[in-house]
Amino acid sequence: MHRYETAFAAEAAAALDLPIDNIQGHVRVPEPERGDFSLPCFPFAKALGQPPVKIAQTLTEKLSQSQRFAVAAAGPYVNATIHPEALLATLIPEVRQLGDRFATSDTGQGQTVIIDYSSPNIAKPLGFHHLRSTMIGNALTRILGALGYTVKGLNFLGDWGKTFGLLAAIYQRKGQRDRLEKEGIAYLLELYVEANREREANPSFDDIARALFKRMEDGDTDALELWQLFRDISLKEFQRVYTRLNVSFDHYEGESDYRDGMDALIETISATAGTRIDQGALVVDMPYGENEPPMMLKKSDGATLYATRDIAAAKDRWQRYAFAKSIYVVGGEQKRHFEQLKRALDAMGDAWQERMVHVSFGRVHGMSTRKGNVVFLEEVLDEAVERAREKMTAESSGRDIDIDKVSEEVGIGGIVFGDLKNLRTSDYNFDWEDILNTKGFSGICVQYAHARCSSILHRAGGAPGIDAYDPSLLVAPEEVALVKEIGRLPAAVLAAAEGFEPSRLARAVYEVARAWNRYQQAGNADKTLRILAEDDALRTARLALVDAARIALKQGLLLLGVAAPEAM
Repeated sequence: MHRYETAFAAEAAAALDLPIDNIQGHVRVPEPERGDFSLPCFPFAKALGQPPVKIAQTLTEKLSQSQRFAVAAAGPYVNATIHPEALLATLIPEVRQLGDRFATSDTGQGQTVIIDYSSPNIAKPLGFHHLRSTMIGNALTRILGALGYTVKGLNFLGDWGKTFGLLAAIYQRKGQRDRLEKEGIAYLLELYVEANREREANPSFDDIARALFKRMEDGDTDALELWQLFRDISLKEFQRVYTRLNVSFDHYEGESDYRDGMDALIETISATAGTRIDQGALVVDMPYGENEPPMMLKKSDGATLYATRDIAAAKDRWQRYAFAKSIYVVGGEQKRHFEQLKRALDAMGDAWQERMVHVSFGRVHGMSTRKGNVVFLEEVLDEAVERAREKMTAESSGRDIDIDKVSEEVGIGGIVFGDLKNLRTSDYNFDWEDILNTKGFSGICVQYAHARCSSILHRAGGAPGIDAYDPSLLVAPEEVALVKEIGRLPAAVLAAAEGFEPSRLARAVYEVARAWNRYQQAGNADKTLRILAEDDALRTARLALVDAARIALKQGLLLLGVAAPEAM
């Protein structure tokens, strides 16, 4: 539809004798009953010396013979509706020709964008609270990549700090190597809980842990070997879960990567931004506002903090990538930390900090245990898959489908889509009923639509000859509505990228699925609207539309990181 938006702006500009740039930025997408595009005429009153209502009337008269649009004045507005014949004749072959390149572009022109997302702490299983950062970051990585940006997805692990001194101390005291190798990260979590119990019961244990971490910071080989073992086990477990989520990263990095350069960095900060001692800790004051708390760089015991390592990581990324944008997908509770990070860099003279963006997100409610313990992400995925399996088994009716594969795709897809459909900055309530609701705004609804399109094309033998379809045969309102929703998908991809808002794409692909469902239901109610019509030419035209819908649904799902099953 973006092509038609530009075409409408061009026709309006020519009719008003104004530059197209003066018009294009004012074209809006109104409510469907008003048309496909709307142009307010207020901005042109001064240049044309006429009231907006008169401009709208004049423009409507001049565009009355347009080959592409039906126009109507509505007070100071001009509403335009694309002639269905033009849309059906051009959009369907365009979508089918582009295939998996549909809704992509070269908007980014190869500019480098860094996306830092997921970023769990090692030695603990991924929690359900990691879902939002992981899936929002994954979707943005896919969306920006589809728009021609060179995207580098980074997973910045929390792999350094006194926690690992605690873990090493309890492992040296009670750890069992055979259990560690067999149980992996679950055993590390058990040790971590035990370490905290020991610290509460025996204050001297904290001193032992602190000393062990100091040995790690000083490069002690034995201490670092133990830390590396914990890290390797954790990363292996993370990658297994990421594979289930269809998530991958260009690089795994960690706070530990910057442990050797802390002294030099702090000297630089002291020389440029200035530091001071506050209650034994080394801090840097923020340059904006008297009430702004200082950023702590070193604790009183000399240990560095993650804020210091974040500064080092940001500077390193700029040196490596000279990025156009560096995006941090982290929760809203990190707002102050991120602002302090940027202000510290600004005080050091790093003007490129303006290219750093905090893509924050809201919380998920309704997913907790009675004891308030952390809910592990994989437990939720397993339950989603099992619920999907029950649903698929009950509804498959003996059809030849791979229940295991489809259950995994539908269950996990439901969790992912159920998260991404929500406005990024808003909190939302997790509800199992919504996740696998085939009649609502859900992943399974879109997946069903895609599978149904694929099934119809399969039944038609791959629909040979549909390249030569006759668009004039597609006259039903449901057919026109479906092709319009397909045409809106590229603009939704752009909007999702511009606002770092995957929910815009989730809504758009759902609207394609909803229009498809209405089309299919119309065929069930009226045999003259059935896709596999008896008339060869009519069947061919409708199959071409089905194929375009299939491509749009698949592309929308994949850009969100959701599987698109061909059979369900």
